[in-house]
Amino acid sequence: MSRNRDPDFFAWSDSDLDLDELFEGDYTDNDSVCTDKHSVSVDKKDIYVCPICSREYKTISGFRGHVTKKHDENFKACEHKKGAAKNKKEAAYMYQKKTTNAPTSINEDVKKVFQQAYTNSLRTIISSPIYNIFGQSDQCKVAKCCVDNEIVRKKFEDLMLEVFNGSSGASTSERETIFRKLHEKRLSSAVIEDLTRTINNETTKHSEEAVNNFIQDFVLELVGAIFKSFVELCAQSSKNTSEVISENDSKVLFYISGYLISALLKRYSKVKNPTEKEHKKDVIKSLVNKSSEKTFTEKYSTMIDYKNCGGLKKPSDNFFFMIREFENVVRKSVDHESIHSKSFLKDELREEILDSFMVKHYSCDVFELVEDDNERESFLEDCINLFLTVRGFAITKLINKKTEKSAKNEKKTSASLRDALKSLNTGNLK
Repeated sequence: MSRNRDPDFFAWSDSDLDLDELFEGDYTDNDSVCTDKHSVSVDKKDIYVCPICSREYKTISGFRGHVTKKHDENFKACEHKKGAAKNKKEAAYMYQKKTTNAPTSINEDVKKVFQQAYTNSLRTIISSPIYNIFGQSDQCKVAKCCVDNEIVRKKFEDLMLEVFNGSSGASTSERETIFRKLHEKRLSSAVIEDLTRTINNETTKHSEEAVNNFIQDFVLELVGAIFKSFVELCAQSSKNTSEVISENDSKVLFYISGYLISALLKRYSKVKNPTEKEHKKDVIKSLVNKSSEKTFTEKYSTMIDYKNCGGLKKPSDNFFFMIREFENVVRKSVDHESIHSKSFLKDELREEILDSFMVKHYSCDVFELVEDDNERESFLEDCINLFLTVRGFAITKLINKKTEKSAKNEKKTSASLRDALKSLNTGNLK
């Protein structure tokens, strides 16, 4: 499969598409099975140590689940890898992010969507019949006074930044964390008194009961509006990035998505516990497109149709979209104009992908058979591991081809110089 332009991701020929060779030896009977509850894809060298209680984990998902639930922290697993302290010099050469289009922090995203969410939430309090059953309510009167007040708006923004700090709400556990923090704020007399004082000082004075009722209702509306705005913002950002991915690359991604399903089924068939093995295989089987109806992604299936000898799987639409989102994150995180030995360090890229709002959004649909967030993230981590292996291989092929082309050009230049010298010497002899 040739391409007429320099690809920015894949450089495949038909001979490249036998990915079994890439994973040779990865699914043998000698595979080591992780002692973490949910994962079997483990590099023996990767141990992540909790900086608070020193508990060790063999997967990023296990580490993240522990520090979030047990310590209410959001540590980066790659920064707490066992033996990482020995590699301080290497840390300076970690993969370089692009200076433009870099993924923003959760707090920056909250700031982006807050103004619209704030306005929509006030509008709901003012106009919704739920809050005005018996005519204009006290909450409605307070809301009207807050519409154009910048100081009140900033006060609620600061509150939401504290509530959302480190959590986007894309997964069930993150939403639980956000609402737990919100509940604590709503019950805090210091927080309510501060908000009440600000509202009464900056707007028309209202009774404490009226302001308290407004605050209790408004913050719930506000969190819901931020969630909704997050999805819209990230979906649009994902769409814009995905439009840069060519149709040909999308066909390769679709093929890889199907291959990952086959690879994971093969991997999980080695799990020794029969119950766990069947559960894992059922989850992965649910990623296959079993519908006979043609969908938007059908146009990307030509490579699977061409290569299929009966074993390849056609991925469901959402699984393909999730894999394409992996690619979106990698493109934002890696500067392809200056690839070096640290560009594709898996730990850093894994966490970038795991932290992506849209990846979490798709994974909730893709792994709907999995109720536990830690287990869902473990399945997700296995998908990411395989994807990054394939992607690193693609980049290697691209660099090799460019190197070979450059070497040929240099050889031609050298040959031409020799010919010129020969002709010059011949002329002198004459």
